[in-house]
Amino acid sequence: MSLIGQYLALPQEVISQLIEGTLLFKDIDRSEYDLLDIDRSWEGIHFLLCDTDYNGTPPEGYVLPLLNDQSLKRSDFSTFYLKNDQVQEAVSYLDTLTTEQLRAKYSSERFVEEQIYPLFEGADDEGFWEYLISHLTEIQKFYRIAASKGQGIVFYIV
Repeated sequence: MSLIGQYLALPQEVISQLIEGTLLFKDIDRSEYDLLDIDRSWEGIHFLLCDTDYNGTPPEGYVLPLLNDQSLKRSDFSTFYLKNDQVQEAVSYLDTLTTEQLRAKYSSERFVEEQIYPLFEGADDEGFWEYLISHLTEIQKFYRIAASKGQGIVFYIV
């Protein structure tokens, strides 16, 4: 089990078909759309932004949308969607963040205490911080492009 987080930017009409169930996620040719792989950083980023490991409150909860009420069921893991207006809301939120604000929230001890994947006791604290921020920066770029195209986003774990 690899637990790699990936985003897929999709036209809003495809997002609507997924929500309605007239299209299954497994039937989407992912090579036709913009994809972002964020490796194993997904739970750490969600925890950093939302102070919880699941179901973060929007708009910060839209950055890594681990939202029960926006889940598309798959046989192996859940897949989560955002509509185009939610992507725009996430971009607006991300644009207000500074590295200093995030650094003030970051505590490797708390990550270890809360068992936030993939940080473990004895890991390189500064290296993990850099890992999270580099992936968060890529997410911000990806969201900006999707928002500029009026797209929705699907986040899934492979």
